[in-house]
Amino acid sequence: MTQESLIQELLKQTVDLLRETYEGGLPGQGTQYLDHASGIRNTLNALTAEQASRRPGGHPSIAAHTRHMNFHLRVTSEWILGDHSKRDWVGSFEPQTVDEEEWAAIKRELEASRLELVRVLSSLTPERFAEEGAALGASTHLAYHLGAIRQLMHQVR
Repeated sequence: MTQESLIQELLKQTVDLLRETYEGGLPGQGTQYLDHASGIRNTLNALTAEQASRRPGGHPSIAAHTRHMNFHLRVTSEWILGDHSKRDWVGSFEPQTVDEEEWAAIKRELEASRLELVRVLSSLTPERFAEEGAALGASTHLAYHLGAIRQLMHQVR
């Protein structure tokens, strides 16, 4: 296998992992997660805005985690495209509460940011893709917040 074909395979697997983290596992196929329905989309769609706004034990709300995931995906794309400006990471969790309209908008923005990152990654040369770390940080970051959200779900329902 050539270096370029290895990198193309890594890109394919990276995009698939981002898809699976967001959409969940595909029917009849194995999954990197415990549950086929545990993707970000299904997890967030099972919650009302009121539930997503709760802060059990003073922890960040699910809405805050969702805002932050959107911010992270957007910044990752911008960084890869050359915008290395300073970001307000702490502020990316605010505001902690949402109404139904805001909750729907945040979920749409998260999906758009994910698709944009996939577009950016797919546009890179194999060398640039490898230099950017194959978006491993983005996949790991999403998985971390998905786990945090799924733990919070048990407390906000």
